[in-house]
Amino acid sequence: MSVITISMDSGSLILNDYTFKSFAEGDYLTITPVNAHTSRVNSAVGGVTIGERMDKDVYDLTFSVQKYSDDDVQMLSFINSQGVTLIEGSAKESYAKDGQAGVESWNLDGGSITTLPTQTRNNQDGNAMVEYTIQFRTAKRSL
Repeated sequence: MSVITISMDSGSLILNDYTFKSFAEGDYLTITPVNAHTSRVNSAVGGVTIGERMDKDVYDLTFSVQKYSDDDVQMLSFINSQGVTLIEGSAKESYAKDGQAGVESWNLDGGSITTLPTQTRNNQDGNAMVEYTIQFRTAKRSL
C-alpha cells in the first residue's frame, strides 16, 4: 500500500497571472464538473448507446477568499471591468507518494465569472469570507 502525504499549504491558484493567497481555512477550492461525461440512450430490448458529450470538460471553480483582501480586490477587478473578462489559469497541489514528489495540476481555460458573491452580514460570528464561482469551458486534470 502506498503512503501519500499532502502538505496543508501546498495548494495554489493562479488566474490571469495573479496568485491567490487569502483562502478560507478548510475547504478552499472546489472544482465541479457541470455536465455528465457521457450520455446514454437505453433501448427497450436491453441495448444501450453511449456517446461522449462535447461539453464534458466544463467545470465550475468555487473558492472563498478573505473579504477586503488583495484577492477579493482582484476578483472585483474582473467583475467590474468593461465587458466580460476571459479568465485562464491553473490550480495545483503538491504531494508525495512513497517518498516521490508529485504535483496534481488543473489547467483552466475559457473561464468567466458566472455567479456573483452573496453578501451576508453577521453581527455575532462575523463574515470575513467571500465566495466566487468561475465556469471554465475546459478544465483538465493531470498528475
